[in-house]
Amino acid sequence: MSRTLVFGGRGFVGAAICKELAKRGLPVASLGRSEPTGSTPGVEELGGIDALKPETFDSLLSGARAVVIAVGEPPWMRDKERAMRFNGTTNINVLQRAAKHKVPRVVLVNATMPTWSLIAPYREGKLAAEREALSYPEKIGTDCDVLVMKPAAISGTRAEGNLKIPLWIVLEPMRLALSLLSRPCEALEGCLPGLFGGVLRPPVRVEELAMAAADAIEADSLRGVREFGTKELVGYGTSGKKD
Repeated sequence: MSRTLVFGGRGFVGAAICKELAKRGLPVASLGRSEPTGSTPGVEELGGIDALKPETFDSLLSGARAVVIAVGEPPWMRDKERAMRFNGTTNINVLQRAAKHKVPRVVLVNATMPTWSLIAPYREGKLAAEREALSYPEKIGTDCDVLVMKPAAISGTRAEGNLKIPLWIVLEPMRLALSLLSRPCEALEGCLPGLFGGVLRPPVRVEELAMAAADAIEADSLRGVREFGTKELVGYGTSGKKD
């Protein structure tokens, strides 16, 4: 069985996706600039892979089962050129090279974002990557499957070196509250989209993102081009349906 390549596979979301694929017995390679750590059983780790430099990964795409792109920088990055480079160009480079090699399945980890000017550079990069992903079938010229996942906040335990950051302590109560108040939150977003659009959404658990990505790669139930926002991702189960 050919392997899945996870760009950003040692990051918060990418590592969770690698772990889920390995748990299912699917060959998976975690790609990143840093040196391999060998910390996740069943996951092949490849270092020296830079999404800004296609020559470092182009040869790996031949015969790949799928590509997962979980590469990006935080939304508070104010340098427009840098934000576009790391949230847009990196993703686009991988998508274009994957299309050249006709990789049949693609998963892009994107985001649901407000229209605040404060995060405009981040949003522009993410939207450029999303447009490239949605046009992937035209570029590949054959049958393929594309999943664009667009969470708002992501709940879980994030690793920063040896430091474990329990994001869930704050985000799980927020998830419960926003889920219970979903109707008034939707109404408020509709009335004041410039202020609240994309903000009042329940956080998605990193495990839910991992399961949705793995289903798109493994199962036959998620076909064609799909976009999963918070409504599809919150409560996502291994069957491809909400729990």
